[in-house]
Amino acid sequence: GVLLALPWTMHWIVRHFGGKVSEPEIKFLLLVLFGLGWLASAVHSQAVLPAYLVGLVVAGVFAENRVLMQRMRTIAFSVLTPFYFLKAGLLILLPAIVASLGLVATFLGVRLASKLVGVWPITRRLRMDSRQGGYVTLLMSTDLTFGSIAALYGLTNGIIDQAQYTVLAAVVIASAIVPMLVAQTFFAPERVTRMVAPAMPVELAEAPLD
Repeated sequence: GVLLALPWTMHWIVRHFGGKVSEPEIKFLLLVLFGLGWLASAVHSQAVLPAYLVGLVVAGVFAENRVLMQRMRTIAFSVLTPFYFLKAGLLILLPAIVASLGLVATFLGVRLASKLVGVWPITRRLRMDSRQGGYVTLLMSTDLTFGSIAALYGLTNGIIDQAQYTVLAAVVIASAIVPMLVAQTFFAPERVTRMVAPAMPVELAEAPLD
């Protein structure tokens, strides 16, 4: 119910109170985010999940108010996001990574192969060339946020132990870094150089038009 009413409520708040120094529209959004996050934690889910749902339903409001979107993005990346990834990172055991390098490499290969099978045929269907298709496929191989959410959910609910969480988190992080490095190194689209016409010689510019 909250998510269904949120777009209309945000439009109303922005229309009547937007642009004020106190920024009530941002405070209202933060209130909704923290409230839904608390509910998610109460049912043993991840508090970050409601943020994605809120972002989906208020996307139209952000599209019409670019300043509001930039301010919320600044708050999210500077205040909210670091706490989540710090929590997820502090639970990683380095000895478990060293002891399970083979398993991490295997899971990473399976993960990248599944992305390749799922994305590459679509790029060919869209008539992309091999270079562009490879670039898009590698970029689509990243799944850092939802992968870490799933792993952390399993750990906090006792589905997996900390060593298993470490392996999964390492695979998720590697699947975000390795494809990006390969894409930028070998498949990055060629830069388009604009041809600028040379300036007209002074003699021609000053010549009489007869």
